[in-house]
Amino acid sequence: MSGTGTGVATEDFDVVVVGARCAGATLGALLARRGLRVAVLDKAARIRSTLSSNILQADSLAFLHRLGVMDELRAAGATTMSHVDMRLEEFRAVAAFPQRDGDVGGAACIRREVLDPVLVGAARTAGAEVRLGTRVLGVIREGGRVAGVRTVTGGTESVLRARLVVGADGRTSTIAEACGSRMYHVSPGERSYYWTYFEGADLGKRPTFVFHRWGDRHMLGGPADNGRYIVGVSPERHERASFRADLEGAVAAHIARCAPIAEAVAGARRVDRIYGVRRFYGYFREASGAGWVLLGDAGHFKDPAGGRGIGDAFHQADRLAAAIGSTLPATAELDRAIAEFGRWRDRTYAEYYGLAADLGVAGPIAGVVPQVVRTLHAKGRMDNVLNLLSHRASVLDVLTPGRVLGATGAALWRGRGGRRACVDELARLAATEIRRRRAMRTPVYENAPHVGPVQQDSLEPEPTR
Repeated sequence: MSGTGTGVATEDFDVVVVGARCAGATLGALLARRGLRVAVLDKAARIRSTLSSNILQADSLAFLHRLGVMDELRAAGATTMSHVDMRLEEFRAVAAFPQRDGDVGGAACIRREVLDPVLVGAARTAGAEVRLGTRVLGVIREGGRVAGVRTVTGGTESVLRARLVVGADGRTSTIAEACGSRMYHVSPGERSYYWTYFEGADLGKRPTFVFHRWGDRHMLGGPADNGRYIVGVSPERHERASFRADLEGAVAAHIARCAPIAEAVAGARRVDRIYGVRRFYGYFREASGAGWVLLGDAGHFKDPAGGRGIGDAFHQADRLAAAIGSTLPATAELDRAIAEFGRWRDRTYAEYYGLAADLGVAGPIAGVVPQVVRTLHAKGRMDNVLNLLSHRASVLDVLTPGRVLGATGAALWRGRGGRRACVDELARLAATEIRRRRAMRTPVYENAPHVGPVQQDSLEPEPTR
């Protein structure tokens, strides 16, 4: 530690990570294990609950096992689910989650006040300097590069110098703003999301994740940590007034329309407030620049319908840690490495971004989707679909052109929905895919959209009534 001559203490690190949640704490642990000197900062004095689906898929659980924290999470009350009860319009099936070597479960719901402190502990154990209650005031620049951050902790200002600053500080990222990172491929959400927890639910013979998407309804449920049961509902925009008028009653009405969730919580007691995200938008941000890079929601956020925020944060942290390596390369090589990370991010998540938007669309999903899934299930290939939810398969691995055309042809043959409607739907799907691909090839930079009286940077849990 040294002084700046102005009474402000200065410290030197290899990497400063801003944000100590599932993206930042995880990256801090991975980099510290590689021998780098890492500081992980968070403005929260204590890691508590945050707005999140709290859902983890098989790949995320396998990553936590490799990270060495699954035993600690189990001791903290985490459980895993072995089966899924999936409904897509009129198709419904119960299936076992596919498992690979190294897997430790098909899915899990772990509240962030349980998960994130364990990840922070892993970063500390690895040797990272974790500083909670530390607010970043801005970045410092030298020679056109970001060279560290200015912070304040308990009223005391400091300068933390670093070869690389990582913004893992969420949708309203201070680092993204300070570095001038622009948004592109912005997509307003068409639904709201609410979730809460029950105790005393009937978990059945097998721990099962309920994922039902039919008509204008989208619901999820399943065993969570410490004996809780999560229930999530996704109303459309036209239902916002009814949810504001009677939040508890509106959630209960949705539960009543989903048989497996209604049966599970019939004798249970709600033990948590009802949380909600009423307005949001998806986006990509420029991923990196001279001396800085964005990670997790700071750089990319998608519709929560697919529940992939946590898993994608782990996936990105793993990739970025490998790109950085055990010794920071020369400046030009470091910039090339983080730029390639950004290109990888956009290539990897472009199709999943579209998939999440398709799941979160108002009204029913495209009719060919449940038909393709029905066909795969009949052929004993349901694993293909479930691997898509774990990002272990691509959208085109499941919705191949042949399967989409086959499903459309079958609908035309049966006359279901009308021939003209089937052709129009196929044309819309093709046009949407073409538009999305063009948007990713040639980004159109946009300002954050206005999303109504509740802005994305002021989202808070909905109060119960």
